[in-house]
Amino acid sequence: KQYKYEVQLQRQGEEVRQKDSDIVLYQKKMASRNQSNRTTTNTPPPNQNATTNAITQTLAALATTPQSNLHLPALQSVLNTYPTAAKSGSVSTAQSQFISNLTTATRNATNKILNETPTYVHLSAKDSAPQLTLEADKLTVKGAFRGYRMVRGTHGVSSGNWYFEVMVLNPPKVSEVVKALPKNVRLGEALKEGLREGMMKEREDMRKKMELKRQQQLRQLQQMQMMQKQGVKGGDVHVGDDLENQKKKKRKLDDEMAKRNADKNASPHSIGGHLRMGWSMRTGELQAPVGYDRWSYAYRNINGSRIHNSQREDKWGGESFAPGDIIGFAISLVDDNTASVIPSSANSNNTNQSSNCGGKAKMSAQQTNHIRFFKNGEAQGHFIVRRGVRTGGAAFDNIQKGTYYPAISPYMGGAARANFGPFFIHPPRGLPSGMKVRPLSEVCPAPPTADTVLEMFKKEKVFGRKVDEAIVNSLHEAIREEAQMRYDCFQKRLENHVEEVRNARTERGLSTSELPIPRHDGDSVDDTDNKQDSSRH
Repeated sequence: KQYKYEVQLQRQGEEVRQKDSDIVLYQKKMASRNQSNRTTTNTPPPNQNATTNAITQTLAALATTPQSNLHLPALQSVLNTYPTAAKSGSVSTAQSQFISNLTTATRNATNKILNETPTYVHLSAKDSAPQLTLEADKLTVKGAFRGYRMVRGTHGVSSGNWYFEVMVLNPPKVSEVVKALPKNVRLGEALKEGLREGMMKEREDMRKKMELKRQQQLRQLQQMQMMQKQGVKGGDVHVGDDLENQKKKKRKLDDEMAKRNADKNASPHSIGGHLRMGWSMRTGELQAPVGYDRWSYAYRNINGSRIHNSQREDKWGGESFAPGDIIGFAISLVDDNTASVIPSSANSNNTNQSSNCGGKAKMSAQQTNHIRFFKNGEAQGHFIVRRGVRTGGAAFDNIQKGTYYPAISPYMGGAARANFGPFFIHPPRGLPSGMKVRPLSEVCPAPPTADTVLEMFKKEKVFGRKVDEAIVNSLHEAIREEAQMRYDCFQKRLENHVEEVRNARTERGLSTSELPIPRHDGDSVDDTDNKQDSSRH
């Protein structure tokens, strides 16, 4: 046994030595081959060097320039793929294909980036619980059917007075909630009873609507038969026409009254659709509602409660809200470098959205970090008026310093749509004396135009004299393409925003005089400005 064991070890040692020698021979062979390749291709073509240098210099210019002036993430991502493209296949072929497809690749990358992160303040898909659903414009959020979850905005504030509002949307039906729940879900007895009652009421409402519709159809049929008989009996076509017009008017009034009664009797019986909204830091828990921890502050739709660190208070002066209400959120953060948090009118680009009651505010009201809530433009909370000076009304006072972001937490299918400005459906009213707020949209200014971006890039003088003109033109065209797409995205959202605010104010019977006049295709910017000036006069 000892002899066999020694023979086995000897054979294994010989095999290992043979493998080592083979590896050494292979390494020497590959080293000699690489050396020959270096001698043959040591100097790349001059065009490849020029293209590589141009792309490297462009990336350096885009990286070192401030984002607010020259922010082109799509072009940067495309240019970063150039070394990979140059290594595949022929160098000259890869270079020519990359340059020729640069604008198309930049356009596709820009579309993808703008779909994920538009150029305006919106709800962040990256800073959201995965159970929530955001619509394409990233302004409407719909909740999951199990528990509260949170989504935050893309931009936060750390000093100054800021404001945004949220429209409460209709909740889902009870049948939709039941359909979305898993089969093995565990529910409390109260929630089960609420679902059963809601389902029964929805079925009863549906039966009433069907019965009302059948009665309307039967009534219309009887009226048509009576009109035909009266028209033939009268022997005059005009008399029949008059009677028919009268019957139509009466039928229209009956339908409107029936619709009103149906809407009044068949109110939605929703077991879910709750909301908690407010302000949150980045450290706030996404798998929980706003106000769950010490990093967020919430306003609750039930009883108008205020919640912070999971502590709820119902009798602080807040009102409950329902679908169709506009809820406003204001925050005041003291800047250590200034003596007051009130911004000057020169720093505010949209003074008609600010609220100013006149008079001088007390220092205590100005120099504390606090949060305020509004319902349909009316300030919530308890206020004190002394000698014409209005103070108080803060939902949370002396909050901790930090950067706060808008936050929304839906529950059981609740839905809401955020409006960050610059125009609001219900501008805030009833603020403390001397306090002004700015729309949160001002945190994200409009992107520069394509001509401005290209001019700034040319001033960097990143290209040398040896760069081919075709390469320079391709890079300039790609820069212009992305800059124009980012600018158009912002402008399109601004036009849609103004139209949404206009429609919402018209439905509520509010004034729309301060909103910009809609531009037509044939009107220029100067014509629109002249129309606005004449309308003001």
